Amino acid sequence: MALVESVEDRVWAGWRAGESLRSIVRATGAPRETVRRVLVAHGGIRPAPRRRAPLRLSAQDREAISRGLAAGRSCREIAADLGRSASTISREVTRNGGRAAYRAVDAETAALVRGRRPQTTKLALDPELAQAVRARLELDWSPQQIAAWLARSRPDPAQRVSHETIYRTLYTAARRELGDRPHRHLRTGRPMRQPRSARRPDGRGRLRNMTSIHARPDDVATRAVAGHWEGDLVMGRRPSAVATLVERQTRYLRLVRLPEGYRSEHVREQLTSELAQIPAWMRLSLTWDRGREMAEHQELTAASGAAVYFCDPRSPWQRGTNENTNRLLRQYLGKSADLRSLTQHDLDAIAMRINDRPRRVLGWDSATDRYQRLIRDRYLADRLSEGSTSETHSAIHPPSSAEHVAASH
Repeated sequence: MALVESVEDRVWAGWRAGESLRSIVRATGAPRETVRRVLVAHGGIRPAPRRRAPLRLSAQDREAISRGLAAGRSCREIAADLGRSASTISREVTRNGGRAAYRAVDAETAALVRGRRPQTTKLALDPELAQAVRARLELDWSPQQIAAWLARSRPDPAQRVSHETIYRTLYTAARRELGDRPHRHLRTGRPMRQPRSARRPDGRGRLRNMTSIHARPDDVATRAVAGHWEGDLVMGRRPSAVATLVERQTRYLRLVRLPEGYRSEHVREQLTSELAQIPAWMRLSLTWDRGREMAEHQELTAASGAAVYFCDPRSPWQRGTNENTNRLLRQYLGKSADLRSLTQHDLDAIAMRINDRPRRVLGWDSATDRYQRLIRDRYLADRLSEGSTSETHSAIHPPSSAEHVAASH
C-alpha cells in the first residue's frame, strides 16, 4: 500500500521533527506497517523531491522542438526561438532518434528515466572500493573512521568516499554493495537514521517531580561514601528487560528480574523488593536515566528510602559506571533474547560472574571483595559500638551474682 503525496509529506515532516512512530500514525491515520515500511525503505532519510533544473528542457520545449522539426526548421532556428544553445537542441534531437524519429512525449519520458534517483552509487561502480569499505565495516569501524582511513591511505580522490555516502548505502534497503544488513556493524545497530531533533514525548509514562543529578550531594560524585547506586534497564526482545543496579564505590552489580515487562508500576515493585534486601545504610540514592519505566520514582523513594536522581536529557554518560557494566552484560543478555525466560537464579549467577572478576579500577580487587569488606567492617563497627554501650551500662549498673552466674553459662 502506497501513501498519497500529502500523507507521505506529513510522515517525513513528523519524522524529521522527532515525533515517535506512534504519533505519526495517529496524526496521519495511515497503517503503522505502511508508515514504517516507507521510513525503513529509505533508511530514515527522505529522498530528494523530484524537480527539474531551470536549464533543463521542459515538456513544452520538447513540443516546440517536435513542431519545428516537422516544419523542416533547423536546430539553430529552433534554438533561437527557445532562447537555447543550438548544441543543446542538436544533442536533444540526436539523443532521441534524430530528426525523423523525434517525438516529444518519448523524449520527455526518456529524460525522466535518466533523471531518476537514486543514481548508481560510487560504491556500486567501484567494487574494489566497496570491498575495502566493507572489510573495515565488518571490523566494526564507523563510517567516519573508514572515510578518514581512505583519505589518509589513498591519495587519489577517486578512490575515496565520504562517510555520508557510506551511511546512505547502509541505510537504503535496496542497496547491497556493503553486504546483507550491514547496519548491524554500526554501534547502534539501527536499520535507519534517527532524526537529530529531540524525540517529542507522546504523553505515555511522563516523569514528574524529577530531582536532577546536579542536586546530588558532592560525596556521590567523588565516591567517598558507599551506598549510592546507578540503575538502568538492559533490553532484550521486546517487551523483555532486566533492571541493573551498580554500587558506585565498589562497582557491585545486582540484577533484577522483570517477568512482566518494564511497565513503571512493575519496575517500581521489583526494585522496591530488591532494595529491601540491601542494608538501609547502603541504599542512600539511586541515579537513573530518563526512561518512562521510572514514572513511579516518588513511590519508590517512599518505600525504600533511596532518593532517586535523574540524568540530563540524552546524557547516559552521567551514569557511566552503570553504562560500562551494561556493556559487559551484553555477553550474557543478548538484544534478541527473551530475558523473561531467565530465572532470578540465572541472573544472580550472571551477576556473580561480573562481580567476581578482578577489576583494574579497584586495584585488581573484585567488586565482591570490596562490597563484602564494607558489609563486614560496618558489622564489626556496629558490634563494637554495641559493646561500648554495654560496658558503660555495666559500669553504672553492675550485674547481680545471679546474673553473673547465668552469663557464665
